[in-house]
Amino acid sequence: KRFAELTSLRVGGAIDWVLSPQTEDQAAALVHELAQKEIAWRPLGSGSNVLADDGAHHYVILTLKELKADPVFSGARVSVSAGYSLPRLCIDSGRHGLSGIEGLSGIPGTVGGALWMNAGAFGQEIGTAVETVRVARDGRVVEIPGSEVKWDYRHTSFQEGELLLGATLVLHPGDAEEIRARMEAAKGQRMATQPHGARSAGCFFKNPPAGALGTGKMIDDLGMKGTRRGGAVVSPKHANFIVTEGDDARAEDALALAEEIRERVKREHGINLE
Repeated sequence: KRFAELTSLRVGGAIDWVLSPQTEDQAAALVHELAQKEIAWRPLGSGSNVLADDGAHHYVILTLKELKADPVFSGARVSVSAGYSLPRLCIDSGRHGLSGIEGLSGIPGTVGGALWMNAGAFGQEIGTAVETVRVARDGRVVEIPGSEVKWDYRHTSFQEGELLLGATLVLHPGDAEEIRARMEAAKGQRMATQPHGARSAGCFFKNPPAGALGTGKMIDDLGMKGTRRGGAVVSPKHANFIVTEGDDARAEDALALAEEIRERVKREHGINLE
């Protein structure tokens, strides 16, 4: 396999091993065994926020896509596994008349990826709804309180080497029709302003601290929409999206383009984009 087959940007080199556990217990046991045998591994959800380089990847890719059992609803709580689709969870929750994550319905990733980076949109972040997170520890599934996790802007206190298996969220009762309307409005705004259907990994750079211009606006003002390096292009629709085109697109194209954007923004605005 190649990484290009597993990510939304469709770039990335050869992979030695892809393992796909079917349950949370199986995943926890598997990473414990890999650790004991000193075999390097990295987790992967839907690959919608990943830029993998063009070289060979000599470690195990642990794909959590099969950890997608139906969420379990109980009152305002929902328990969900890491491989479940985040947009689908938002729709399911809305149908149960539960509010709190509908703003995330346009983020095309898995619950595990959303937890790892505290995904957010339209004024909501997943971290604020987390009661407990299930992680792999010593071969078992262990539940930790959400209050023990540091939930920051697109960043959490989870450490490399930790495997997130699922979570229980606490949402708020709301009107199913109103929740659905809010999701539709958010979807309309995304469709109008973002490169729907193009190969991207969402917004490429974080927004700078409050007070500064948004990243997309800064890049747009520099006249960089449509700038191309090989198979990578700054989206003409939204300047904070790098999209890839063609079968021969490479990670190095996207990285070169990103570096060019960073240098221009640093020069013009004195801001180091992350």
